[in-house]
Amino acid sequence: MFKKVLLWSLAGIAVLCAAGGLYLYSAVNRDIDEHFAGTCTDLELPGSGEDMQVDYERGYVYLSVFDRMATAKGETPAESGRIMRVDLNAPVLTAEDALVNAPDYIRPHGISIFIDPEGQRHLLMINHPADRDSGAELIERFTEKSPGVYQYAETFSSPLITRANDLVATGPRQFYVAQDVAQGSGQKFTSLVYFDGDKYTAVAEDIESGGGINVSADNSLLYIAETGAKMIRIVRRNPADGSVETVRRLQLDSAPDNINVAEDGRLIVGAHSNLIALVMHFIIGSDAPTQVLRINALATPPVIEEIYLNKGAQLTSGSGAVSVGDRLLIGSITDKKILVCKFDEQGAANSGA
Repeated sequence: MFKKVLLWSLAGIAVLCAAGGLYLYSAVNRDIDEHFAGTCTDLELPGSGEDMQVDYERGYVYLSVFDRMATAKGETPAESGRIMRVDLNAPVLTAEDALVNAPDYIRPHGISIFIDPEGQRHLLMINHPADRDSGAELIERFTEKSPGVYQYAETFSSPLITRANDLVATGPRQFYVAQDVAQGSGQKFTSLVYFDGDKYTAVAEDIESGGGINVSADNSLLYIAETGAKMIRIVRRNPADGSVETVRRLQLDSAPDNINVAEDGRLIVGAHSNLIALVMHFIIGSDAPTQVLRINALATPPVIEEIYLNKGAQLTSGSGAVSVGDRLLIGSITDKKILVCKFDEQGAANSGA
C-alpha cells in the first residue's frame, strides 16, 4: 500500500498546491465523527505493522513489520523487516519475533497463513526488492516449527508478479497475489496472479489496484480490495485451475486496503476515508485518518458498518485490522505501533464476542 501512495502523491501535488492552503487545511483536518465502542491502547513496534493475520485456533496475531516511512522517503532502513507475533492469551500483550530464520534482509508486505488438514501451518510473505522498478518480487514461505515459531522453507518468484501488494494462501504452496499500479505508468488496471504449486497464471487483468485480498473459511470465495475503485470485489474460485468468476461488487465510500475475515465470516477492512489526507501524510507528515469497516458481504443487501474512525492522532494511516473476541487490533502503513482495542459491552455484543 505505501508504495502506491507515492504515485498518488506525485499525481496529487499539482492539484493540492493549486487549491491553496485553506483547502489543504480543510481537507486534511476536516471534522469527522471519531468513534469506537470501547477503549484502545498502544503496542509499540520497531516498524509499522501494515498487514496482520490471525490464527484463531492458537490465539496468535502475526504482523508484517518494517520501517515503511523510511522506504517511502527513498531511504534504506537500518534494520531488516520482521514478522512478529502477538499472543492474545498472554496476560500482558507484547510483540515477539515469529521467524526462527529468514533471508538476510527482508522488506515484508502482505502476509497470509494456511493451515493444512494435518494442522501444519504455512506462512507466506511478500518480500519486496530494494528497487521495485528493477528487482524481483519474492514470495517467501515458512512452516511452523513449534507453536507460533516459523522456519524458512522456500522462495517463489515469477515475471508475472511485478507489483505484489498482498497475497492469500489457498494451499501449502498455492496462493493468489494482488498487485498495485506501477508508479508513473498511467495504468488503471492490474492483474491477479495465481500459483498452483507448479505454474503461474494471471487469472484476472481488470483489478483497479489491488490493495488487499483474503479468502473465505471454506476456501471458495476471494475478497479483493480494489483501492482505486473504492470497491471490494467478491469472486468465486475454481480450485481445479484457480480461475475466478466475479459474483458481487461492493461499492464503498472509502478506499479499502487490507482485508481480514472474522470467525463469523464478516470482513474486517482497513480503509482510507480521505485519500488527500493520506497523500499529505507522505508529503508533509500530517496525520491521515484511520478507518475500520465491518462488512457482512454476503447479506442481501450487504451490511457495512464503520466500527472505528479517528482523524489520525490515535493511529495515523491505518491499513488493516483483525477482530478476535472482544478485541480489535489495528495496524498502520507508517506508525510504529498497533492499537489494541477492546469493545465495551455493547460493542462486544455487536462484534459477536
